[in-house]
Parts: sequence; C-alpha cells; structure tokens
Amino acid sequence: MKKLFLLIQLLLFSNGLLFSQVRNIQAMNDTIDLIPGIPVVYDILANDTLSATDTIGLIQLNGGGHIVCQKIHGSTWVFTFTFPSWGWGHGGEQLGYYRLYTMSMDTSFARILFRLYDESYSYLDMNNVSARFNSSGLHFSYENAEFEVPKGSGKTAVYRNALWIGGVDEQDILHFAGERYRQGPTGGNAWEKPDFYAGPVMDSVNYSIYQDTVWNYIWNLKKSEIEYHQAHYWETGYVPIHDILTWPGNGNVALGQAAQLAPFYDQNENGIYEPFDGDYPVIRGDQCLFFIFNDDRGPHLESQGNKLRAEIHGMAYAWDLPNDTAFKNTIFLSYKIFNRSQHTYDSVYLGMFTDIDIGYAGDDYIGCDVERSMYFGYNGTPIDGAGQPYAYGENPPAQGVVFMGGPLMEPDGFDNPRFDNEGHQLCNESVNGINFGDGIADNERLGMRKFVYMNNSGSGVPNYMTDPLFAPEYYQFLRGIWKDGTRMIYGGNAHFSAGGYGPECDFMFPGESDSLNWGNGCVPPNGPVNWTETTAGNNPSDRHCMGSTGPFTFYPGDVQTLDIAFTWARDYGSRSAESSLAKLRLMTDIVNTSFSTNTLPNGDPFTGITDQVENDALPIMIYPNPAFSQVSVVLSQGQTSGATIGLYSLQGTILLVKEASINQNRIIFDVSGLDRGFYFIRVTTKNIVTTKKVLIIR
Repeated sequence: MKKLFLLIQLLLFSNGLLFSQVRNIQAMNDTIDLIPGIPVVYDILANDTLSATDTIGLIQLNGGGHIVCQKIHGSTWVFTFTFPSWGWGHGGEQLGYYRLYTMSMDTSFARILFRLYDESYSYLDMNNVSARFNSSGLHFSYENAEFEVPKGSGKTAVYRNALWIGGVDEQDILHFAGERYRQGPTGGNAWEKPDFYAGPVMDSVNYSIYQDTVWNYIWNLKKSEIEYHQAHYWETGYVPIHDILTWPGNGNVALGQAAQLAPFYDQNENGIYEPFDGDYPVIRGDQCLFFIFNDDRGPHLESQGNKLRAEIHGMAYAWDLPNDTAFKNTIFLSYKIFNRSQHTYDSVYLGMFTDIDIGYAGDDYIGCDVERSMYFGYNGTPIDGAGQPYAYGENPPAQGVVFMGGPLMEPDGFDNPRFDNEGHQLCNESVNGINFGDGIADNERLGMRKFVYMNNSGSGVPNYMTDPLFAPEYYQFLRGIWKDGTRMIYGGNAHFSAGGYGPECDFMFPGESDSLNWGNGCVPPNGPVNWTETTAGNNPSDRHCMGSTGPFTFYPGDVQTLDIAFTWARDYGSRSAESSLAKLRLMTDIVNTSFSTNTLPNGDPFTGITDQVENDALPIMIYPNPAFSQVSVVLSQGQTSGATIGLYSLQGTILLVKEASINQNRIIFDVSGLDRGFYFIRVTTKNIVTTKKVLIIR
C-alpha cells in the first residue's frame, strides 16, 4: 500500500520563513494521541526551549504514514493532526518530525510519536489459525495477508475476503454493495474507497465520526469468560470484563438503530441487556469475534452501487479441539444480514469474494466442489514459491471456503425432499443445501449456487474475466455472467472464446464433483466431464474467486443468514499439491456433517440452544416454574404425536429427552439431580420448534 506523506512547508514574508524573535532553540519530542477521523489541535512548540532575541522558522513538518497535518488559520505554531477516517484498521504507532531553522543557520530537530488508538480489528487465534477480522467487513489483511496457518509459521493462505450482496428493487433498479480491495473502479490506494462501514444502520443525520469510534470495534470473547460471568455475576463487587459489560445487545432507538442488536441471553426476558442481572452474550465456539457493519453510512466508493440499507452482524468463531485435524485448522464466519430499508429486493444473491494466496501467490490454481458446497485454492506446482519466508515450499496446503448454510429457500409450505421415491438424490438445490427431508417445512437452506474466477487486469486474460469495476459487473458475477454479458459455459475458461464447449453452467472448474450435472441444468457436458484449471491448460498464477448463493426475495425487516467455514489441509506425505486437495475434501466433510447435524466431534452442539431458529406458534405450558424436583411440560391437543421434548443446559447440551406418544400431552422430567440455575425446555414437532426457560431451585 502506498503511504500518505504530507510535507508542509510554511511560508511567511519574502524570505519564506515563519518568524518570531527567539534564540537558543531546542526542539523537544512530542507525543500525540489520535483516533481515526477526529482532529487533534496541538501546539508543537509548547514544550520547546526558546528565547526572545533571534528569529526562527518552521521549515519542515511531517506527519508520518497516514497523518494529515494542517495549520490552523492565524496561528503560527498550532496545527490539527488527523488520522484519516479511511485509515481505520491501522493502529499502533507512527513517527513524524519537525525541524526549526534560525537566521544564523542553526537548526533543531524533534520527533513526533503518534499513538493511534484503533480497536477496529482483532484476531481469531484459538486454534491452529490466526486470522485478522476488521469491523467493517474486509477481512484477513490490512497491508499484508493475516490469515496465518499454521499459527506462528509466518505463512498465510488467504489475502482478502469480503461479502457481496445485490438485488433489484420494485422499479427494477439494481442495489449492490461489495468490496475487493477498496480501491474503487479507477484503482488507487487500497482501503480508501469502501462500500461498507462499521456500525448498525441508523437515521442518516445521526451518522458521525464520533459514532464511528463506537462501532469501529470488535468484541473478542471466550466461552470460558462467559461461563465465569455466569457463575459470578451476582457476587458483591463483581465487575464484568469490558467486552461482556459493553456487549451491544441493544441499539439506541433514538438514533434510529434497531432495538435488538447482538444476541444475548435475557434472564428476566425484558428485552434489555443487563449483565449485572445475569444476562450474557450468546456466542459460538470457544472464541468468538463479534462486529456490525452496514452499507448505509457513506457512499459506495468501491462499486459505485446504490445502497440497500443492509446491516450485517458478523460472528467469527473457532473451537479449541487440538485432537481433531479438521476443526483444529478451520475457522468459521456467520453473517446475519438485515434489510433495514423499505424496499423489497428481488433476485438477491450473497457472495463471498476471496483472494486465496497459498503462500506465494504467483503459482496457484483454484476450483470448486459442487456437492461439498466449497470453492478452494491449491498450488499449481509441487513446491510453493522459491524459498520466500512466506511460501510453504514442499507439500503445499489447500485452502477451502465452504458454504455450510446459505439463505432460506422461498417458502412453499412443504418439507422439500432430498431423495425421490426410490431413494435417489434429486437434481436440485438439495444437492448441496441443508435441512431437506428433515420433516420441517420451509427451513431448507441453499448451498453454493455459483462459482467464478477472475483475474487482475493487465494479466493477459480477456477483459470479460478481469475483476469487476462497477456494480452491474459485480452483480453479473454473482449470477455467473461474464462482464461481456454472456453466461459461463462448461469447459476451458468458461467462455466460447476460451475453450468452453458447453452447456451453460453455474460452477467453474468443478472437476468431477457434480455427479448429477446440477450446475448444468442436470444436462451432461458437451465434452469431458473432468474440468479443472489443468484441463483448461492454464498456467498457475494469482487468482481471485467468488462463490455465491441465491436467489431469494429480501423483504423489509427480513434477516438472512450465511454460514461459512474456512477449511485448510496439508498432506505432508506427498509432494503433490493434489494430495492436499484430497485431504481438504475429507476435512470439509467432517465440518459440513458437524454443522448439519449440530454435533461437534466431541459430542457438544455446534450451535447453542439460544442460537437456533425458534417458532413460538406451539403453545406449551411448563409447571412448576421455578421447579424443585420435577417439572411438567404440557402440550396443546393435536400437537403431541411425534413431538420430542428435550431439557438442555444454557450451553445447549442436551440433558434429558423424551418423545410424546399419541394423546400424551404431559411429559414429566425428574430434575432432582440437576444443579440450581436456568435450563431450556425445547419442544420439536414436525413443523414447529419452541423453546422456553425453566428455573431449578434448591
């Protein structure tokens, strides 16, 4: 990234100097604390040694890296120093300087230490991956790649990752938000031209640089810290740690924010996050990062697209499972995407743009696995790089991006099946979607629906397959359409002019992973089935890629969820990069199965009970509540047959479970052996899931 250097030479009178009558000058070092976007007024000579009989001038003032220095009008030595608001994510310290100059040719030099207070980024580093997340949604890097695996090795597998979202409104006008490098359509310095901004959607008049300082923040919590809070919140003198105390469970409705923001357990069910009364954040994993961003705060400088007023709640998480190879090398990202506008958006797609760089970026291939709902990068040569410290060398790994669960399918009132009457897999969204044929209507979630690669402009490829520049091109990529308006076709580089032999397709470089030809409209290819970068005759290079899911209709007030896994695998027993790719598929199977069955390798739930979809349409009664030795669950008539009733801990661990028989509308649990505290009763029928709290006392 280019650094922004601002050298200010201040001129006064005919000799070009700022004068005052002083002698024996001694410039002293200064320290200035800055927060992005907020100017600080500072007199740089206030602590210097000056006398009154000579003249001095300030001939140089340098703010260092990103610092902008501007003289206050009418004031000789007082300046404003500003760390630009687009610089959120930098943090740390920067050095500047200034130099005084006298008429007798004496000079005095002093440094300025700028301390940049910036908590807009944090690291997920619970397991074998250390990954940087940024509060405004452009992840895994700032100036350099920061998706390090193995942790501590100095080697990285991903450079950038960002969300794309696009759809059309009632007037058929496109609305789009998405980023690649925040350079905009004309290029320039990275990070300066965003589409997304930290914080929730609010009334436009209430956005400000001061609200930015609140929301350019990542809440970083561990499961153990929340458990400690649960055990001690009631003690006299107890104070929760900062990220529990400040957890953004509620928005400021006076500013136009939603009343409910970050998920939390609400002990007294009053809708207000009150950690001193026992409320606590609801997270996933053993470590979790939480952040909120939106596309409404400012203009879309990256894509030039129209705003959606989309608000995104991000939760990145990982488990400490050192004995499980898959989970040890995987991190997860869940997005809840809210439509805070008054528009109904049609034909909406969600995309994940990823710049996968396996160590050295110049020798990579990419591809996808349709049935695993994954796209991936792997080395195109047996040895990664040429000895660079960040290259993996021999036995290079493979990196996957997995759509574990996409948006809900359009409701149709049915539980859509996965298999036909003879037990054969159907050729439709169930190929890589989840919750098909589970007995519950309208909970089916899409998997990955498109995959496309793209290249840097100037890399020698045709313009139609270079990175998109403007919103309509981004949206075309989301739908598997090249920049020249043609659909991708099977084979070659997915274009009729680049070896494609058809038919039209949704997934580039699927290998042989689409056994039903679902990505081709269930029609076999017009040529070889095995389609990879190798069969296309491509040379390994630096690749960008994007997987997407959709379409769906996004109504005002709707929320959709996108659950992503970043899986990594390395086969140390073979020099072939393909062997790491084969291992990646096995690791991805473990992750996908764990998510779809809500069961971790150690038997714990993947998502907690309070993190799952609820439906209160089923009336149930629990008594006594509080309970001492037993608790009864009474079901409504007509809902008893086939109902499963479970008693869960607050962490989502199932403790007791029973099934109701025909005409049995009362279930009794013996709770005499359980500790005092809150628990959940969860009732699941064919179409409805309902959860209620129960307090056990002693």
